[in-house]
Amino acid sequence: MKRTTASPSANQTLSLLRSVGEQLEGGHGLIAVDKSGRILLATQEACRLLDLSGEGEGHTLAELGADFRLLRVITACRDAEAAVEREIASAREVIMVRAFPVQSQTIAVIVLVRDETRLRRLERVRRDFVTNVSHELRTPITAIRLLVETLQKGALEQPEVAAGFVHRIALEIGHMAQMVEELLELSTIESGRQTMKMEPVPVVELIRTVDRLLPLAEERLIEVTVDVDPATPPLLGDSRRLGQVLRNLVHNAIKFTPPEGRITVSARPLLEQSRVELVVRDTGIGIRPEDLPRIFERFWKADSSRQRDGEGSGLGLAIARHVVEAHGGSIRVVSEPRRGATFIVEMPAAPRQAAETEPG
Repeated sequence: MKRTTASPSANQTLSLLRSVGEQLEGGHGLIAVDKSGRILLATQEACRLLDLSGEGEGHTLAELGADFRLLRVITACRDAEAAVEREIASAREVIMVRAFPVQSQTIAVIVLVRDETRLRRLERVRRDFVTNVSHELRTPITAIRLLVETLQKGALEQPEVAAGFVHRIALEIGHMAQMVEELLELSTIESGRQTMKMEPVPVVELIRTVDRLLPLAEERLIEVTVDVDPATPPLLGDSRRLGQVLRNLVHNAIKFTPPEGRITVSARPLLEQSRVELVVRDTGIGIRPEDLPRIFERFWKADSSRQRDGEGSGLGLAIARHVVEAHGGSIRVVSEPRRGATFIVEMPAAPRQAAETEPG
């Protein structure tokens, strides 16, 4: 005797889809529509990702203001009776939609929605990183190759000329060594393997760590002043790492401040949050608004005007950001072109009891 199996009802199928939709992780959504394009099921995350107005179910996607590209995907899937995948990208986000035809009297198409904004951003950062590393290495390698070729073609026979070339080769090698060291350091900080020695750090002592940069500022006729509120409590953190942050910020300010300019390093307490604010302000060339969101990325150099004399590896601000965030702090920048830049760091203050018991 031949046995038949009853197919699930439309309600059972929708109930199953609803259960699946509820279990999807954030950034994933699900929609089911009938043959007329009316929504039978739409998870909240799908509505959010696709910017659909209203409750969703019982309406057509067109009535909810769906992107025309989504409507085309569903139409193509229904007409071809085959899966269709498309990317719906805007200036702010990238949404991937994949539509599947369903052999059902009620449900015509099921659409899976996935937010790929973060993934695409990471891909862009990776591409930029590879491109920038290649560029940063290509410059000194090319210079070294040309210098060596010149020496091989006869410059070695001229001691004074040869000595100058060897000195330039040493400088280029030093630049590459610094970049590799900072890349390894940044990788260690990002991975969380970097051990931080957390202890009270007096702000005045921290600011003294930038004294080694004063000769460079004087050479460029840049005035550096310090303004510390006497009520500023010690920071809680690793003094060596925090000193590195401050030096990176001041060195960055020196690079992009013209002669006769000023740099101010200040500190004050934010007592209501038990935090300390450190500020490095310069009167330099400033940063364009469109460049501000990327200023703390590895190797990011906003434009040619911020790449003077090939100074630095382009990693200083990235290291500063990661060190500050590893301490539970935050860093931001306020700037306008030709009006200088202000870097603002907020850090946790040391607990009063720990600060009072700290030797010295």
